[in-house]
Amino acid sequence: MITLYGASDDLIEIDGDIREEFNPADGPDGDTGDLVTFSNGLVLRIRYTDGGFWRIDLVHGQDLVEIVPCPEDDEKNYSDRATITGPVDWVTCGNTIARPHAARLH
Repeated sequence: MITLYGASDDLIEIDGDIREEFNPADGPDGDTGDLVTFSNGLVLRIRYTDGGFWRIDLVHGQDLVEIVPCPEDDEKNYSDRATITGPVDWVTCGNTIARPHAARLH
């Protein structure tokens, strides 16, 4: 299982079977967001809004993810969360790729 969410105003977090921190390509003020792709065919867009929330939108792969929106009235919960179940070998964000720790080349 893998979870995707935003942290602070400048980090895209991948947690679970694959762990990585990505920096948004546009920086925290980018309005188009970043595409995050998964080896199973899932494509998500994550963006930090002017209101101070991380929003995750489905681009492709509806049956591969559950997206739970964060409430806009909770200051401690400021990011949607996407949960991806099933096998994922890699995740990309922009020009960065993340793999499970054991599969990384040193």
